[in-house]
Amino acid sequence: MTTSVRFRLGVPVFLLVGFLACKHSDTTTAPGAIASVAIDTPSTVQSGQSFTIDVSAVNVGINNVHNGRVEVTLPAPLQVTSVGASAGTSATFSNSAGAAIVWTLNTLDSNSQSRLHIGTTGTLAPGTAAQTLPLSATMTADGIRPGQAVAQATVQLTP
Repeated sequence: MTTSVRFRLGVPVFLLVGFLACKHSDTTTAPGAIASVAIDTPSTVQSGQSFTIDVSAVNVGINNVHNGRVEVTLPAPLQVTSVGASAGTSATFSNSAGAAIVWTLNTLDSNSQSRLHIGTTGTLAPGTAAQTLPLSATMTADGIRPGQAVAQATVQLTP
C-alpha cells in the first residue's frame, strides 16, 4: 500500500519537474524548426570585376522561423553595389570599411528557403598582392541566438 501511494504521488511530481525543465531548456534552433544559413561565392575573382555572393536561409523544420534576420559582413576592399532579396524579405547595406548587409527575413516558413543576391566588387590598389578575404553571415530569430546559425566562406581577390 505504501508503494502505491508513493507511486501515485511520485508520478505527478516527476511529470511536473520534467515539464518545468523542458520549458526553460535552450535550443540551437527555433522550437520545431531546423534553420541554417549558407554563403555561395566564387573562389577567385579579379580585382575591379563585379561578382555575386548568394546567401540562403533554409528552414527544414515543421514550424516557421519568426523574426528572422541575417547579418552579412564583407571585409574591405569589397563593396556592395546591389542587393536582391526573395519576395517577402528585404535587405539594406552600407559600405564603409568593407560592407555590412542586413537581410530581414520576417517569417521563414517551414520547409522553405529564401535567397539574397549581393552584387559585389573589390578593387586592389596597384601593385597589391592577391588577398584572401573572409565572408560571414549570421542568422538570428526567435529561438536562434547570435552565433548559433553562422556561415563562413572565403574569396580570393586577385590583381
